[in-house]
Amino acid sequence: MPVDESLDSVYDRAGFGASVPRGSRPALVVVDLTRGFTEPAFPSGADLTAEVAATTALVAEARRRNVPVIYTAIGYTPAEADGDAVAWLRKAPGMRALREGSDAVALDPRLELREGDHLILKKGASAFHGTSLAALLTSLGTDTVVVCGATTSGCVRATAVDAVQSGFDTLVVRDACGDRAAGPHDAALFDLQAKYADVVDLDEALTYLGNPDRRTLGQPALADLGDVPATSRWVTSGSVRLHVLDYGPADGVPLLVLPGITSPAVTMDFVARELTDLVRPLVLDVRGRGLSDDGAEYDLASYAADVDAVVDGLGLRDPILFGHSMGARIAARVATTRPLRGTVLADPPLSGPGRAPYPTTLDAFLGQLDQARRGTDADEVARSWPRWPRREQELRARWLSSCSRDAIVATHAGFESEDFFDDWPKVPVPAFFLYGGASPVVTARGAAEAAERNPSAEFVEIPEAGHMIFWDEPEAALSALREALRKLVSPLS
Repeated sequence: MPVDESLDSVYDRAGFGASVPRGSRPALVVVDLTRGFTEPAFPSGADLTAEVAATTALVAEARRRNVPVIYTAIGYTPAEADGDAVAWLRKAPGMRALREGSDAVALDPRLELREGDHLILKKGASAFHGTSLAALLTSLGTDTVVVCGATTSGCVRATAVDAVQSGFDTLVVRDACGDRAAGPHDAALFDLQAKYADVVDLDEALTYLGNPDRRTLGQPALADLGDVPATSRWVTSGSVRLHVLDYGPADGVPLLVLPGITSPAVTMDFVARELTDLVRPLVLDVRGRGLSDDGAEYDLASYAADVDAVVDGLGLRDPILFGHSMGARIAARVATTRPLRGTVLADPPLSGPGRAPYPTTLDAFLGQLDQARRGTDADEVARSWPRWPRREQELRARWLSSCSRDAIVATHAGFESEDFFDDWPKVPVPAFFLYGGASPVVTARGAAEAAERNPSAEFVEIPEAGHMIFWDEPEAALSALREALRKLVSPLS
C-alpha cells in the first residue's frame, strides 16, 4: 500500500506492481503462528487474535478444497538458544525463548495441525532457508503459494520473497498477517506488493482457494471466433449451457462433432470448414471446455445427455455423430441409446478396467493446462506438438486455458474406469472407426479387438498418424473422414 503519491509515480516508472497469475494448484503456507508470536506474554509475541481468526478461515477453506496446508515454526535446541552459534539470536536475543518443546513454539491453540497437514521447522526468517519447503511444494505440484502469518516485516516477508525466488507465484493475505507495530507491517506489505507478490484481502484469498479451477479466455482467443465461418448456437442441458459452432448450411445433413478431452470446439475448425459441401457440421464445446459451462459430473452418461440436449434442442433430424478421442467415446454411448444416421469414431481411448492405462498421464495434461494458464505461445506448444499445423498450435496456446481442470481430471479417470467395449459392440451400423497407424491409444492389437467386437463396422487406418490424427496427418485424415461421410449421406440423399 503506497505511503504517498510520489512513491506511486516512482514505482510505476520502475515497472513494479504487476499482477501475479493465480494458478490452479495453490498451497497455503502459515508462517510462525505459534504462541511465541501470537500471545503478548512471550518476549517475541503480540496480540494477533484477528490475524489468527483470518488464518483459521483460510485453513478451513483450504481443507475444504483439498489445498495443502503447510505450517512453519521456529525452534532452537538448548545449545542454539544458550550459545552463540546462531547469528540471528545475537541480533534478536528475545528469540532465544523459542526453545524446541516449549510452549512458545507450540502452534496457537486456535489453529490445528491435522493429519495431512505439513509442518516445517526452521531456524531463520524464511521458511525456505535451510528447509525442504521448496521440494515439498514442487512434489505437491504447487504453482501458487498463499502466505499468511507472523511477522509481516520479518518471516512473512522473507518467506514470500524466497517463494518468488523459488519459482512460485505468491499471494500475501493482508488480514491474516500480523506484526508488533503498524509501521513495519505497512511498509512490508507495500514492498511485497510492489516487487514480489500480490497483497490481497481475506475475501479475495478465500474466493481463490475456494475455486482454484479458474477457466480463462482472453481477448485474443475470442478474436479467433471472428475468423471462423460459423454461427454460435446455445442449448441448455439441465443447468449447463452448451455452446455449439454451426457451420451450415441449414438444410444440410447435420454432423455433430464431439472433440477430445482438451479440445474446445474452435480447435476443430480446420476440419469442420472442409465438410460443408457434404454435411452441416456443428461442433460442440463439450461441458467444461471453451464457452460451455462447467458441470457437476463429467462421466459418459452426463456427456451423452448433453448430446441428446443439443440434438433435440437444435432440431437436428437424423444426425451423424463424429467424435475424436473422448468425443468418440461419447458418440459410441449415444449411438447405443438413440437412432442416428451413422457414427464416425476417431481414435477412441480403448483403456478401461483391467486394461492398460491411457498412455498420456494426468500429470502431462495438467502440466499443459498450467502452462496455458500462466501464459504460453505457439512456439512453446510446438515443442510438445511439433507436427501440428501452425494455426492449431496458436489455437491450442490461446484456448487450452478455457478447459476446466476438474473436467480433465474426471474425464481422464473415466478413461480407465469406464470401458469403451461396454458400448462399442452395441453401436449399430453404419459405423466407421478411424485410427492412427502410429497411435499409442489405438494400437494394432486394440484395433484388431475392436474389429472383432463389432465386425460390421468399417475400419480405416491413417498411416503414420498418432492419436491426434487430424493434426498429425491432416490431408489423409480429412480424406478418410470425407469418404465415410459420403457413404453415410449418399444412400439417403
